[in-house]
Amino acid sequence: MEQGSLAKKISEFVEPSIESMGLSLWGVEVTSANRPAVIIYIDSEDGVTIDQCADVSRDVGLMLEVEEIIDSAYILEVSSPGLERKFFKPEQMRGYMGRKVDISLVFPIDGRKNFKGILEQTDDEGLTLKLDDQEEPVSIEWDRIKKAKLIHEFK
Repeated sequence: MEQGSLAKKISEFVEPSIESMGLSLWGVEVTSANRPAVIIYIDSEDGVTIDQCADVSRDVGLMLEVEEIIDSAYILEVSSPGLERKFFKPEQMRGYMGRKVDISLVFPIDGRKNFKGILEQTDDEGLTLKLDDQEEPVSIEWDRIKKAKLIHEFK
């Protein structure tokens, strides 16, 4: 779950500004398409409003332009992480024990790169999932994880 170097640089640069607004930085994604996009996810205990997203977009957009952190044209998006949030750091998963997650790996485990299951445990080493299609839980080390996201189940 390692962020790209540009996403990490942007995270470190914008986090103090976002925190000064009473919000927390959930994560930053940088896409590489014809016109790259910088997607900044913000959160708070009370959720995030569209006005807060607009305020962060305005402030962060100016900061990124002034400091010229990105050397080409890009699209800036600011959003809440949403119900099916992507996890950027292992510690973010601690609050979601017993919930269903979707994990994609860099390198396969027993020929398999994708896992969906209930998050049973997480620690400094990795996480443990209880899978629907297997009796035994599977343990996955953090450095093997390419992408991890919550699967929201409506009841």
